Amino acid sequence: MPPLAHACIDDWSKQGYHYRLWTESDQAINEWVDSCAFAKVCYQKKLYAFVSDYLRLKVLQRDGGLYLDTDVTIRKDPFPLFSGLQFSVGYENQDFLGTASIYAEKNSRILAALIDFYESAIWESPLYIGPQILTSLLVDKGLQELERCKLYPVEYFYGYQQEPMNFVAPDNSYLIHWFQHSWGRAPGLVFLKSKHLGFWGRLYTWQKYFFRGRS
Repeated sequence: MPPLAHACIDDWSKQGYHYRLWTESDQAINEWVDSCAFAKVCYQKKLYAFVSDYLRLKVLQRDGGLYLDTDVTIRKDPFPLFSGLQFSVGYENQDFLGTASIYAEKNSRILAALIDFYESAIWESPLYIGPQILTSLLVDKGLQELERCKLYPVEYFYGYQQEPMNFVAPDNSYLIHWFQHSWGRAPGLVFLKSKHLGFWGRLYTWQKYFFRGRS
């Protein structure tokens, strides 16, 4: 893990939070990857950020609670925000919900629907980026109406918007996501962009990628 991840995790511990760090040493992680065709192919192609998009949902389905990326720090106790809810996330910008922090109960119907998308429907969809999938299903397709769910404004969890200097956290900021964007540097993105296309569509996408240098 990069130094920032160690610093964030250390900060959680110093604040008295109990957490579990999930890695490949956990048997459940390997079983979940093997059982989901999309996650398995992404893992084989070293598209690890997209594997984790699925795994965070499985972890929540098993244990419930609050999932955090390792580039998130905690400013104020966020758990009172989730009282009485079965699912909750926040907007990372004006257009998309973020996946760096997700609260869910184990029996959340929204959570189950998101997992089902990764296990089946994702092959027919052009979507592959976590925030876009989350926004499409919860907002555009109305999954947020399935149960007690709240979508928080940007400043609650994503107040930092990559300002180069002089960042000041909003007063109603509970979490800060420091946006490492590790997925943007991943190789093999052409697979994700063409997974839903037929033979000729995939061929066109691949030739565009290799011969025109577009990703």
